[in-house]
Amino acid sequence: MMTVLFSLLLLLLRIVIPEAGIYSISFTQLSPAFAVMAMAIILKDQKMMKNIRKKFFLSKTILIWMIPAITIPLLLIAASSMILNLFEVPYVPWKGSFSFYAVSTTAMLIGCTAEEIGWRGFLLPGLMKKHTPFVSSIIVGVLWGVWHLNFTGGLIGFLLYVITIIEMSVLMSWLHIHTSGNLYLMTLWHLTINLTSHLLLWERFGTKLFIAESAVFGLACMILAVMEKDTYFFSRTLNNQDPERTEMKTYQNVAQEENSTDELLKNLK
Repeated sequence: MMTVLFSLLLLLLRIVIPEAGIYSISFTQLSPAFAVMAMAIILKDQKMMKNIRKKFFLSKTILIWMIPAITIPLLLIAASSMILNLFEVPYVPWKGSFSFYAVSTTAMLIGCTAEEIGWRGFLLPGLMKKHTPFVSSIIVGVLWGVWHLNFTGGLIGFLLYVITIIEMSVLMSWLHIHTSGNLYLMTLWHLTINLTSHLLLWERFGTKLFIAESAVFGLACMILAVMEKDTYFFSRTLNNQDPERTEMKTYQNVAQEENSTDELLKNLK
């Protein structure tokens, strides 16, 4: 509810500054982060923002995870673009100057970071206290998809778009639980989706795109289901531990891996 309120308020800026859209500046993307900050202030919960800040961390293992965080969404968007070619939806280049690309990419980065603070920095961990990561990611996906109010392809296009967002939410949650909820990686994935969509799908948005994306992302989810069928992702079988404890355990494992790697390098020397 708080996110919707801030979205409506920030939408006024889009009306006042319509030129912002030319540079991919979406003020409403800031609303999930603003909602979390507002809740922290209202509830006087200093730990809320502190816990989110802790999820912005780097390590050697996280740097390795950046590879799938970039390549997976890139390949999914590229595959969707190829399907559009089969549908005879022509490619339209996203043209602009260097400054245009720089400002647009920076705007996307800020927007993606703000969204991830709300969706997977706050909402997803909270849901995982009561539900499995899979169910939690579906709930986040529904809210995230509906929040966009993307009616580019009419009602059918909207439903297909929401389905695609749910599928992407599931894939991102998989990365989330394997990397201690690292928000750098969530932001990187989100940014890659937005940037590659601009580069490969510019002016191709519509029902055909949403059909292609829902199919491609759905296939990726099916592959994930096979890979993770016996894991904590689909059932709380890991001693029914609290997801926050599991997340902390994963973080400790990351640290242990870093120490083990350092010790191994020392021994090799």
